[in-house]
Amino acid sequence: MSKTKQKILDASRKLFNEKGVSPITLRDIAEKVGISIGNLAYHYKNKDYIILELFENMEEEKTAILSGVQQIPSFVNIDRQVAPLLDISKKYRFFFLDSVQILRNYPLIAEKHKAYINDSIKYVKAVLDYSVGSGNMKPEEEEGLYWRLATTAWMNLYFWPAHMAIRGKQDPTMSEVKNMMWDVIRPYLTEEGRANFNKKIKNVQHASS
Repeated sequence: MSKTKQKILDASRKLFNEKGVSPITLRDIAEKVGISIGNLAYHYKNKDYIILELFENMEEEKTAILSGVQQIPSFVNIDRQVAPLLDISKKYRFFFLDSVQILRNYPLIAEKHKAYINDSIKYVKAVLDYSVGSGNMKPEEEEGLYWRLATTAWMNLYFWPAHMAIRGKQDPTMSEVKNMMWDVIRPYLTEEGRANFNKKIKNVQHASS
């Protein structure tokens, strides 16, 4: 990617984060970068292409984070990924705050994003299945329960930027975010799983502090 294109993307992301997607024009972005609007249009014909490329960059960054833990979907590995995933949520904050508008107006992004959501929930479900198999979680009491649980855990992590903005709250601490995610899992742990969970997660959090 050329330096100019990268500057355009960085400037667009910062403006979108500050003011939202709708009010920002190509002229605003060009002024932020310090180039002519014609030069900007040479690289990106309109704002749609900028938003699409930012979305694809965000998804690539998420995939890079998760790819290292796909083989062993354990609680510890999930816990380790929370901080870098939240950093991405902050970096691309506009997408999470304006997601309904963006997905309505950009069908291509909506289709790709839908696939990402399904993959994310499947990944959380794989963690639950792995934990049942290792004796750390109770067997599913009814069909579909752990899929719903995986969806709820994903929602807690995904929607926290919008949740905080709607309530006018400051960003939560990392421990608060993790507790919100893990609180939906804890009731389904076995006695052995609860002991292992507390021991391993505390060790990870202590090592990262």
